[in-house]
Amino acid sequence: MWLNPKFVWLGPILLSMANVGCAAKEPIVSNGASFRLQAFHNDSLLFTPAIPEDHPTTAIIRLTLSSRVQSSGNSGCSETRGPFRIEPGKSDPPSIDIYLPAPERWLGDLEGTNEPDGGAEIEALDGFLADVDRLQQGGCFPDASVSIRDFILQNIPMRPQESYFNAYGYRLGKGGLDLKPGIRLKIERAYFRPPTVPGEDKYGAKNFLGLSTVYFDVDVNRDNKTEFRQLGDIRYSPTTDRQSGAEGLRDIALSHLPPERRYRIFFYTYLVAEQQKRSAAIIGSDDVGKLDELDRELRANPAKDCKDAKASAGVSCFSFDGFVTVSSQVNVELNGTPTFVEWGVRVKDVLPKTWNERGLKWLRVQRRFGADRYLDVKVDRGQANVLALVLVGGDRVTWSKALVSSQ
Repeated sequence: MWLNPKFVWLGPILLSMANVGCAAKEPIVSNGASFRLQAFHNDSLLFTPAIPEDHPTTAIIRLTLSSRVQSSGNSGCSETRGPFRIEPGKSDPPSIDIYLPAPERWLGDLEGTNEPDGGAEIEALDGFLADVDRLQQGGCFPDASVSIRDFILQNIPMRPQESYFNAYGYRLGKGGLDLKPGIRLKIERAYFRPPTVPGEDKYGAKNFLGLSTVYFDVDVNRDNKTEFRQLGDIRYSPTTDRQSGAEGLRDIALSHLPPERRYRIFFYTYLVAEQQKRSAAIIGSDDVGKLDELDRELRANPAKDCKDAKASAGVSCFSFDGFVTVSSQVNVELNGTPTFVEWGVRVKDVLPKTWNERGLKWLRVQRRFGADRYLDVKVDRGQANVLALVLVGGDRVTWSKALVSSQ
């Protein structure tokens, strides 16, 4: 079969431990299971091993998760929203059956080609996830060892450029991003001297003094609750000292937020005009449904501070006001070296800058599946869709440069 030379290096994607250039630090299954990027209709979807390779693209997806249901005859342990459904399994041993839309239908929803009803189905997913979390918190599935909400998120087919939804429940245009271990927050605050000329822009480049920068890692404590750990002291740029940059001291209060079952970062800057001086907020609660409710309220009223929202009762809230940016980074492994990369970085962004010219001998991408397993991301021969895959926390990318002849 002829291969486009531009993509010929994608052919020998390595699928066995023997071909990895460095030793793995976590267990890797060796039964051939893998993620896979499947191309169709001029687009691609990322599937997990939970969805069989021969699953028809026009057929509804059914996932089965082993768990005893508190009362198999209790209709209160079933929920349906649009094409999404969860219910007690009808087979033995006890299990939960979860139904997702057919891949072809779902891809149309993501692309917006199934309007007018496609958008409603995506909104139905948000409500369905809230329902699932409520059922699990209410004791419907006492034996489930994982968050069923997270299990569903990881297994929903998504386009490679949107794979952060599988890990963090985030979509562009949806304000909230679930904060999990492996995420690092970077807070940068700008400072300005008072204007010396009447009518002068007080926030113009002429009056810019410098920046303060502080980092926080997202951690989980012994009670499996999320908290924030500050990394070092606030760092000031050369033209800014602690006195002129004292405003940034309030940012370190983030580490004093109480541990919560889940925290989420809400980005105001995606929703409001540049004049809005509130960039982001951190919201947290033991009840994920409350976070969903507050998330919806802030999206509908982006000028509102999270502390002033009606849905803020019982929710921890920390707003970032002023000339400040809050960005997230994810911990990945590049050729065996752990490193933090900026949010939204794709596979193509971490490859050597000369890869287009010289090519790669081989490329391997691995992603965590479940708590402690790493699986390969399988790519169809000749397909370059893996280059658009957005990296999430824990991803491993390894490669080897192709040998270049001196002649």
